[in-house]
Amino acid sequence: MLAASRRAVDVPQAHHRWLVPAVTLSAFGWLLAQDAIAPLAVYLLQIFLSF
Repeated sequence: MLAASRRAVDVPQAHHRWLVPAVTLSAFGWLLAQDAIAPLAVYLLQIFLSF
């Protein structure tokens, strides 16, 4: 019974590899387009991603 319920909600790992970054980038892009992010946050994100 437990194994059957695990198979019913099983999500392939390949979806996690692109789904999480895609949602994160699209949410950040949406907030940036709406001017809801301070320029300092964008600068700090650029510094973080450069390392």
